[in-house]
Amino acid sequence: QYFLPKLQAYQQELLERLELIVNIDSGTGQREGIDRIMKYLEQWLETMGFSVQLHNSDGYGQNLVARLRGNGGVRLLLVGHLDTVYSAGAVVTRPFQVIDGLAFGPGVIDMKSGVLMGVYSLRALLDSGFEQFGEIIVVFNNDEEVGSVGSAPLLREIARQADVGFVLESSRSEEVITKSRKGADKYVMVVTGIPAHSGAEPHKGRSAVIELAHKMIAIHNLNMLYPGVTFNVTRLSSSEPLNIVPEVACCHISVRAYNEQGLGKAAKALEQVAAGCSIPDTRTKLTCTRGRAPYTATPEILQLVEMAQEEGKALGLSIVAEGKGGLSDANLLMEVGIPVLDSLGPIGGGMHDLNREHLRVDSIPLRGALLAGLISRLCLSKFTGV
Repeated sequence: QYFLPKLQAYQQELLERLELIVNIDSGTGQREGIDRIMKYLEQWLETMGFSVQLHNSDGYGQNLVARLRGNGGVRLLLVGHLDTVYSAGAVVTRPFQVIDGLAFGPGVIDMKSGVLMGVYSLRALLDSGFEQFGEIIVVFNNDEEVGSVGSAPLLREIARQADVGFVLESSRSEEVITKSRKGADKYVMVVTGIPAHSGAEPHKGRSAVIELAHKMIAIHNLNMLYPGVTFNVTRLSSSEPLNIVPEVACCHISVRAYNEQGLGKAAKALEQVAAGCSIPDTRTKLTCTRGRAPYTATPEILQLVEMAQEEGKALGLSIVAEGKGGLSDANLLMEVGIPVLDSLGPIGGGMHDLNREHLRVDSIPLRGALLAGLISRLCLSKFTGV
């Protein structure tokens, strides 16, 4: 409870800053808005004593890395993103607004409020004279909504310099954090048949579309055979004229699983589907692009969960750590090998829906106090993950 009064005192100032950055369009690739927000955060963090660098990412704008050295041993990494899923002009359609305790606006919960809450949690620590950390590193990137394609090398480089990572994505409840996320692989399935005129000689054709349809149903049915693994077929295409039996048909498949064993089973199952044939004389090619590795609950992560639960008790919270199917930059940090907790940000919902995306304003001080207390507890503990 020590940090809660400080976070409550910061609340009005935080909301003013939140209104400012929410009302700047910063959809992925909207460099002008992203760079404006990064510059604003750079100046603010420098006033708090951080050394800040902006790193350009081609096509996406700036990424921010801020550092502050302390007198302890634990090197802590806080990660958030400033890009949103919305197109230019979203702030005109849905500017920042607070109604009955809910704040609305593009990116208000995904995840501009989490970014600001993280900074104010650090401010609460520093204003209390807390210096028992080795180094605090803050990374705010610009392209998480498209898989951090440009910022991933920077995130990996910085993660190798840290002992523990905290990701500031939002949560659905004050009492929920994230200890694991599914990994994801991407597949492309291309079926080749034999073209023929559909009116004059359809019997000579072998439809790639019909063959692919059989295979898509088979892939969908795999969802019932492998618990915890999901197969999603999407992006169907065939460019043949209407009067031609289709020669080529294609689909994309997203596979997600909580561990590498699940992803491996999925790969073998898809290969078996590709090897089968319902329409004679058709051929199928399956290619895989490895995506994010699973973010799994290691013993070190479970140790962090226990610390969060202890800190939660002091705030009257019964913290529960969940696994999630969606990806975040926690997956990327896990690839480097550091223990990570995710969903430490504030509470809200309606993500990726401009009219529904919202933040529960009253959740910020409580979740911010949880984060500040967790950092303090971690830095003062004998954490075996370091």
